[in-house]
Amino acid sequence: MTREQSAIIKGFAILFMLIYHLDNIVGIQGLDNVFAVDLLTASHPINYFLIVSGYGLYCAFKNIRLSWSYLFKRTLKLYIAFWLVLLIFILGLGPILYPNHYPNNLNFIILNALGWRWDYCRFTWFLLPYIFMSFSAKFVFQIIDRWGNVVSLLCSMFLYIVASFLISRYFDLWLSTHYLVYHIVLWAQTLFGLTIGAVLARITIAGKKVTWSKLLGKNALIVLLIVISFILRGMVHSSVLNPFHASLVVWLVLHLRFSGVFQQVFVELGKKSMVMWFAQGFIDDLVFPEGIILLRWPVLIYVIWTIVCYLFACLLIPVVNRIAKSLKLT
Repeated sequence: MTREQSAIIKGFAILFMLIYHLDNIVGIQGLDNVFAVDLLTASHPINYFLIVSGYGLYCAFKNIRLSWSYLFKRTLKLYIAFWLVLLIFILGLGPILYPNHYPNNLNFIILNALGWRWDYCRFTWFLLPYIFMSFSAKFVFQIIDRWGNVVSLLCSMFLYIVASFLISRYFDLWLSTHYLVYHIVLWAQTLFGLTIGAVLARITIAGKKVTWSKLLGKNALIVLLIVISFILRGMVHSSVLNPFHASLVVWLVLHLRFSGVFQQVFVELGKKSMVMWFAQGFIDDLVFPEGIILLRWPVLIYVIWTIVCYLFACLLIPVVNRIAKSLKLT
């Protein structure tokens, strides 16, 4: 997986994320049919980012670059982007546009800024488990190298299924108010995607192909297979299937061979996906007043939402990069 391919996969993933969160725009119409529900179900985005991260982190591990310093700089840059988004929306636009919407006591601010809680935006629940996953990756990779691909995948899959069961059964009853345990469970849930990415990297580093030569470059067929996979995934409403479906889509995307505008669009979206992820939970409240939301135009709302999130990322990322450069994080 090249850097360009990983960016393309993240570009796909951020579009899936915006589709998946479309039903969280309160009051939106036009999503009350089976097709829309199935599409939202099939678009769960997290595992795409986990697989790409697992691949990249494992390559860094094998190149002896996965040091604590590397992880600290990587994490701090991630937090800088997150903190700037919070600063803009919680301390900037929030009090003006939604004066009673965001809790503003010091305890809430600190815990939300760390990602320990997600009162300001429920979509940021993924931040801290992702950081835990990154810092534990070196130890996980050592285990993978010792146990091998098959055993590692089976063990991480078992952890994923157990964690998913606990969340589905006990989130409302207990986990939602016990943050430490919940973050540990979420961390365990991330390990399957991390392991899938690491195994792909191990196969590639070993000189073996992860793609099928007869499928390479057959873009129309690949797109058709991706569409079929989404249809089949949408028919079964079970979160247990998310990493398996994501792995299939990632594998299919690795066979795509395209250039020009399409390539540039997905690479560009992939490079800005993290800030778009942070911002999209806040932007939906700002972009869509009630008059627009009540219209039965979910596709138009989705397009506008995507463009606004992208433009926001275009404005914020240069600031993040400048701060990171001044702190010698790059």
